[in-house]
Amino acid sequence: MLPSYFKRLATLLAVLALAGCGTTSSKTAGTTAEVVITVNPKLSVIQGPASAAVEARKQPIAILVLHHTASSLPSALDSLQGRSKGHMVGVHYLVSDEQPKARIFRMCPDSLAAYHAGKSAWGKFESLNQSSLGIEIVNYDGNVHPYPKPQVEAVLALAQHLVTTHRIPPENVVAHSDIAVGRKIDPGSLFPWEYFAANGVGAWPDAKDVQVFRILLKSKKLANADIQQLLRTYGYRLDDNSDKTLGLALESFQRHFRGAKVDGLADDETVAILQALVKKYRSGPAKAASPARSGKV
Repeated sequence: MLPSYFKRLATLLAVLALAGCGTTSSKTAGTTAEVVITVNPKLSVIQGPASAAVEARKQPIAILVLHHTASSLPSALDSLQGRSKGHMVGVHYLVSDEQPKARIFRMCPDSLAAYHAGKSAWGKFESLNQSSLGIEIVNYDGNVHPYPKPQVEAVLALAQHLVTTHRIPPENVVAHSDIAVGRKIDPGSLFPWEYFAANGVGAWPDAKDVQVFRILLKSKKLANADIQQLLRTYGYRLDDNSDKTLGLALESFQRHFRGAKVDGLADDETVAILQALVKKYRSGPAKAASPARSGKV
C-alpha cells in the first residue's frame, strides 16, 4: 500500500503545480476519483482526462473562445482527449449540462495551446489556437437548445476568472462562429451573451448608441462596402467582398449580438448594433494584446 500512497500523493502534487492557485481535494464517486481544484468560493474545477491535442504556447493569451460540443458529456470527454489521429481536437475546459450543478473539467492547463479553434481569425490574430483559451459547453446545438441555468452560472464563473487572470478585453471574448465565419455556428444564438457582458465577460452595445444609430440610418443607409469595413474593424474576417461572404459574416454577428433573428441581412437594427460596438470598443487607438499573467487554473 505504501507505493500506492506515494503514487497518489505525487499525482495530487502535480495537479497543484499545474494549477498555480487554489486548493485541491479528492472526491470519490463509485470507483472513480475526482481531483477537484478550488479556485475561489464560486469556482471549482475537476482535473479531467488530459488532452493530447496540445502544443507549447508561443503567444500571449489574448482571446477567450466559447464553443458548444454538439454531443453528450461522455462523448465530449472522449473526443476532446484528442487521441484520434484523424480528429486531433482538444480544449482547456469542458462544462457539463448536469443539474442541479454543472461540473467544469480542465483538460489542459492554460499554459498550453489546445487545438480547439481550427482555421480561424479575429482582428489581427490568425490561427487562434496559440493566442486563445477554449471553453467547450455541453449542448447538442445552442441555436436550438437553451443553456440551463446551472451550466450558465458555471461557465460565467470560469470565464470571469479567465478574463481577469489573463486580462482578456471584452471584445476578445468571442464565439467559435465569430472566428470561423461560414464554418461554425457555436455556441449558438441562444447563448446568453448579454447576461455575460452585464457580469463582466464579453462585449455588448450601449442601448442609447444603438437607438441613435438607428435614427441616423433612417436618413442615410450604409453601402455594403461600409458594412464590410465595420465588420472587419470590429474583428470579423471576411475573405472577399462578395454578397455571400457578407451574409455569412452578418449571420455570425447576429448569432452573437442579435440572436432573436439570424438571417444574414443588413437591416437597420443589425447595422446599428454593429456601429455601436465599433464606437464602444474599436474607436480608440488600436489595443495591444495584453500579456498573459502567471496565475492560472
